Amino acid sequence: MSTQDSEKAYAEAMPLTRADEDLLDYFKGLERHSLDAFEQAGRQLISLITTLLGLFFGVLAFKDNPSYLSCPIVKTTAALAAVSFIAALFFALYVLVPRRFDVPTSDLSAMRGVLLMMFRRKRRALLGAQITFAIGTLLLLAVILLLIFRG
Repeated sequence: MSTQDSEKAYAEAMPLTRADEDLLDYFKGLERHSLDAFEQAGRQLISLITTLLGLFFGVLAFKDNPSYLSCPIVKTTAALAAVSFIAALFFALYVLVPRRFDVPTSDLSAMRGVLLMMFRRKRRALLGAQITFAIGTLLLLAVILLLIFRG
């Protein structure tokens, strides 16, 4: 038996200290509240996206028929930014959309599998929202810089 194995066996035989129990409780709480954290992040992203969309359309429609919209690079960059923000909004909404899950309450491993699937689905949607939001924000910055340095 290696030293590491004997230390592991000794650790498993020792009763948990209060600090160990607190650590276990902490991680159980993290797991318990993770779905709520994903949904809160989705709500915050939706707020940011709608705010930036308002800013974005304000920049593009500063007056009735802005001359800078005749520039193809400004129009293309602005269109790509709008598409990115709308995609980010859909990803963030996907995080919040309730889904029905059929979970056999007598099968703990099936329940764990459904929970992990929920985590993965929300994490992927939130990551997609963050990436497309970042792309849209960079494109909005590009539009603003083009408008500043064009004239």
